Amino acid sequence: MNVLHYLPSLDPAEGGVVAHVSDLAILTSGAGVRVRIATSSAEPCPTSLRRAEGVDLVEIGPLNRRTRLLSRSQLESIEVLARDADVVHVHEAWTTANNQIARRLRRAGKPYVVTPHGMLDEWCLAHHAFRKRVYLHVLGSRLLRRAERVLLCAQGELDQSERWFGGTPGCVVPAATDLTPFAVLPGPGAAQEQVDGAAGDDPVVLFLSRVHPKKGVEVLIDAASMLASGGQRFRLIVAGPGEEKYAAQLRERCKQGGIEDRCEFVGMISGSLKVSLYERASVFALPTQQENFGLVLTEAMAARTPVITTKGVDIWPVIEASGGGFIVDRTPEAFARAIKHVLDDLEAGEHMGQAGRDWVFAHLGCEVLAARFIEIYREAIEAFAARTRR
Repeated sequence: MNVLHYLPSLDPAEGGVVAHVSDLAILTSGAGVRVRIATSSAEPCPTSLRRAEGVDLVEIGPLNRRTRLLSRSQLESIEVLARDADVVHVHEAWTTANNQIARRLRRAGKPYVVTPHGMLDEWCLAHHAFRKRVYLHVLGSRLLRRAERVLLCAQGELDQSERWFGGTPGCVVPAATDLTPFAVLPGPGAAQEQVDGAAGDDPVVLFLSRVHPKKGVEVLIDAASMLASGGQRFRLIVAGPGEEKYAAQLRERCKQGGIEDRCEFVGMISGSLKVSLYERASVFALPTQQENFGLVLTEAMAARTPVITTKGVDIWPVIEASGGGFIVDRTPEAFARAIKHVLDDLEAGEHMGQAGRDWVFAHLGCEVLAARFIEIYREAIEAFAARTRR
């Protein structure tokens, strides 16, 4: 089977979508699928993707800065790539170039599937609501309704978004997760040596994600201030890319909360050092407003670290059921209580971490997920063939 993906950027700093597509390409290529990814720029991209066998990265040039559309020559390049593909997988809900690609695919007689990556969740639609709903009515719904399948990461995401794609079947399949880096954990030593705030014996509370208002870093800082005022021992590490202006506001918030000497902003951490940092953490906290999957949560669980997050994560029911984490209200008080619960009984926290790791490897293992995605691709190919024979 040959699969072509389209994603405008492969820059890891873009967050979860790039990680999802990268891991999906690696998993399915490992199961015998030939994978190509068409993108505006293949640099930078995840190192694991660059090294993956059976994955070809094809640069087609940048989108038009003003219109965010592909040129005629770029579309012709994608059409040539699509001729060798059995199915095309496009990503994100607000990428207008996807509509251009879909028209070309219909002309070329090729099926496609779409992954919105949580962008049709109610929280996302509430931001710039008028503009997004106009787009969906004019273009977005057409893309979704003419797809053979729409892939969602959780039942909650499907429930919130299915009205936009009508009769197109929605398939719930967890985000692809390459667990290879977590199979044999490297230990916390590298993080202790290389990451500010990770040395010493104090328990570490870790935030690792985009440093963005949506992610709720302010909630975590305020929770940490409450814990510090109560005499709790800990270090707070905030890891991830973000705008410096916003990070400066967060540092000032730490200062006002009296924890500037307990909190470190360490920027983006990747590769084996990221896995080591997960291991060094006593608890991973993500006070997010919305995630359709929350890949960093399953990564932390895979590293045997208990997690604390909110019902803004569409997979919160399975995290809670796994025994690997707490689901709490998105308030400083709730996060402070949950963090204190873990830090006051680190042995129980280790049991939680092991339960989370066991669940991740049982349900998100390479073979399980690769087989499910390949099954969906086959369904899409067969449905398209049946429809075009009529």
